[in-house]
Amino acid sequence: MITHHPTEEFMVAYAAGTLDEANSLAIAAHLTLCPTCRDEIAVYEALGATLVEELPEAVMAPQALAATLERVRHASRPLATVSSPLPSRHAPTSSIMLPAPLRHYVGGDIGAAKWQVLGPGIHHMPLVASEGVTARLLRIAPGRAVFDHGHGGLELTLVLNGSYQSQGKRFTRGDLEVADENVNHRPVAGMEDVCICLAVTDAPLRFDSWIGRLMQPFIGI
Repeated sequence: MITHHPTEEFMVAYAAGTLDEANSLAIAAHLTLCPTCRDEIAVYEALGATLVEELPEAVMAPQALAATLERVRHASRPLATVSSPLPSRHAPTSSIMLPAPLRHYVGGDIGAAKWQVLGPGIHHMPLVASEGVTARLLRIAPGRAVFDHGHGGLELTLVLNGSYQSQGKRFTRGDLEVADENVNHRPVAGMEDVCICLAVTDAPLRFDSWIGRLMQPFIGI
């Protein structure tokens, strides 16, 4: 039962294709798991298509199409990793943990993840760092707490396995927490299983403890 969803602003921006790569990845992964939001995004996309159809025609330069195709052919990265990731229209089976958009970045399901140590019982795998926004997988041992921290911007956290508690709320698979500059929290992983999350930040975190501040330059969060 998914009870925590993206804000309307994120949904509209995703449908319009104006979100950055990292945030698009988080929304696409959530959409794969959440049929309610898939229905909502379809409404926004249909509205956008209607608005485009009503726009006046514009005259394009004679070589516009050729120039665009040439840019695509010489892109430094495959087009799929530059544009917004697309959600699967079907939730993954119980044997697959990562939604399809995430598997593209990880190189497979969770078993393909290349973990780096963040702290005792906490590991991460950086996925995207673009336009000042980062996305990473987090693996937190049962019962382990993340350092107390605030936010210099927005932080999106999507639960993929297990659960965690934050500010008196419980987040489970498919839930997405949106934390802004006014939120200071200490997420604690549930005891039932390892907690796997996708975390997206657009500014450095503000750690309350000296250990967190000492580690920050090395872990890049």
